[in-house]
Amino acid sequence: MLQYKNLSVPQTILLGFASVILIGTLLLMLPISQQPGMETSFLDALFTATSAVCVTGQITLNTLTHWSYFGKTVIISLIEIGGLGFMSLVVMGFALLGRKSSIKNDLVLLESLNIDSLAESKQLMFYVIRFALTIQGLGALLLSFDFIPRLGWIKGIYYSLFHSISAFCNAGFDLFGDSLISFRDNAYVVLVIAFLIFAGGFGFIVWRDVLTYFKNKRLLLHTKIVLMMVGIILITSILLIAYIGEQNPYFADLSVGDRIANYIFLAITPRTAGYTTVDYAQVGLPLVLITIILMFIGATSGSTGGGLKITTLFVLILYFIRTFQGKELSAFKRAIPIDYVKRALLLFIGSISLVTIATLLLAITETIPPGFGLEYVLMEVVSCFATVGLTMGLTPNLTSFGKVLLILVMFIGRVGLMTFMWSFGDTKKESSIHLPEGKIMIG
Repeated sequence: MLQYKNLSVPQTILLGFASVILIGTLLLMLPISQQPGMETSFLDALFTATSAVCVTGQITLNTLTHWSYFGKTVIISLIEIGGLGFMSLVVMGFALLGRKSSIKNDLVLLESLNIDSLAESKQLMFYVIRFALTIQGLGALLLSFDFIPRLGWIKGIYYSLFHSISAFCNAGFDLFGDSLISFRDNAYVVLVIAFLIFAGGFGFIVWRDVLTYFKNKRLLLHTKIVLMMVGIILITSILLIAYIGEQNPYFADLSVGDRIANYIFLAITPRTAGYTTVDYAQVGLPLVLITIILMFIGATSGSTGGGLKITTLFVLILYFIRTFQGKELSAFKRAIPIDYVKRALLLFIGSISLVTIATLLLAITETIPPGFGLEYVLMEVVSCFATVGLTMGLTPNLTSFGKVLLILVMFIGRVGLMTFMWSFGDTKKESSIHLPEGKIMIG
C-alpha cells in the first residue's frame, strides 16, 4: 500500500483534495443534508462536493430548494476549505496543537500556495487566513444591511455569511435560487459581491504587498505585473461590456446607476466567481464570448480563483512582443527566466487541449437546444476548467457521462493543470541523456 511519505508533493495535493471531496460527498448524501422528500444520488452529491471544494459553483441541484440548512452548511464549509486550501488548515491545526509540521507538509503548503520560499510559507499561510476571515466578516456585515431587513435576523445573518464566503472564495453558490438575477436592480448588493469576488481573486501575496507598500516602499515584480494586467483587463472588459449592454434591450429596464453596477459586476464575476445578474441564455452571443474569454484568462496566481491566470497571459504576450523586437525578455527592469515561458506555454497548450477535448465530448453526448450553438457547451467547459460556475443552462440537464467529465475538469482546474500532470510522474527532472539535434521546418 502506498504510504503518505512515499507520495510526491503533487500526488499529496491531489489526494488531499480528493479526500475532502469524498468526505463532502458522503455528508451530502446523509438524509439530514436534504430537504424532506428529496433524494440525492451519489453522482449528484459528488458533483456538488467537487464544485464546492473546487470553488466552482456549477450545480446539478438547486442549492436553495434541495439542501437543508445542514447540507448548505456542509457546502459552505467545503467552499472555505477549497478556497483557502486544505493544507493551510492542516498546518494551522499543527500550530494550534503546538506540534511541528513535517517538511513534507511544508512543501505541500508551499506548492498549494504557489510560492517559492519555504521560509515564507507558514507566515503567508497565517496571513492568508487572517486576511480571508477579515474580508469575509466585512462582506457579511455589509450584506447584512440589506439581507437582515429583507429576511429577518437569523436567516439574514446566515445568508450574509454564506454569500460573503462564497463570493470571496470565488465559488458562486447562492441561496436565492437564481444566483443574483433578482438583485440586478440592487446596485448595493451587486457591488458588495463584486468587491468580495475581486478581493478573493486578486491574490494573497499581492494584497500583502499592496497593503504594506507604505511601510516597505517597494513592490514585488509579481505585484507590479498583476496591478498592470488587472487594470488593463478590468477597464477594457468594463468598457466592452458597457458598449454591448447599452445596445442590448436586456438592460433597458435598469436605471443608469444599476446598469453601471451590472457592467462592473459582469466584468469581475468571470474572474472565476460564478455569480451572475443576467441569464446568459438571453443576453446574446457577444457578451457570452467576452465572458468565455475572461473566464479562460481567470484570476491571479495564489488567489482563490482559477483559470489560465493573468501572469501566465502576461508572460506569453511579453515573449511574443520581445521575440519580434529582438530584445531580452524583461519587465520593469527585471529579466524573466526562459523557464517561466516554458511553463506558461505548457499551461496554455494544456489548457486549450483540455477545453477542446472536453467541449468535443460534450458536444457529442449532450443535447444542445434549438437556437444555440457550440457556445452552449463551450461556456460550460471553460466555466468548469476556470472554476467559475457560469452557465447557459446545460449543467442541470447533463447526462451521467457529462457530469463525470465536468467533475474531472473542475478537479483539474482547481488543483492546477501542472500539479495534475506532475502527479503522474516527475516531469521536473530532465533526462541526463541528450540526443543529437535535428532540424525541422517551422511556419
